[in-house]
Amino acid sequence: MLHISLDDQLDLLEERFEALASTLIEGNPDGVRSASASLQILAVELVQMLDANGRGQLRTPGRSRRIRALAGGLATVRENLFRQSAYVDRALELIVPATQQKSTYSGNRAYGSPVRQSGAFKVLSA
Repeated sequence: MLHISLDDQLDLLEERFEALASTLIEGNPDGVRSASASLQILAVELVQMLDANGRGQLRTPGRSRRIRALAGGLATVRENLFRQSAYVDRALELIVPATQQKSTYSGNRAYGSPVRQSGAFKVLSA
């Protein structure tokens, strides 16, 4: 690991985060994979840097604000990844109907079909 300052590391993280967000918008799966891998490497280096130098460096308002912004942005990117995954799953169901998962409950209604009697408690009728 190179000896760089915490602010430079945060700059690199923000730069890689922006690259990840833009590749997600473009819809490039290989770009998302490589951008997320490089972002993860930088995040691990940041944690190691903070462990070695002490986490007291984050108590400055500017640094803590930057890390909170990165954390919030990562949550947004994660939601967008889930949304993209749902779009892909839905498109796959439309193109290849055999990929649809069967429902857990039997029947076509929202709560499944009515309960069938097993024969143990038959109703008597006159």
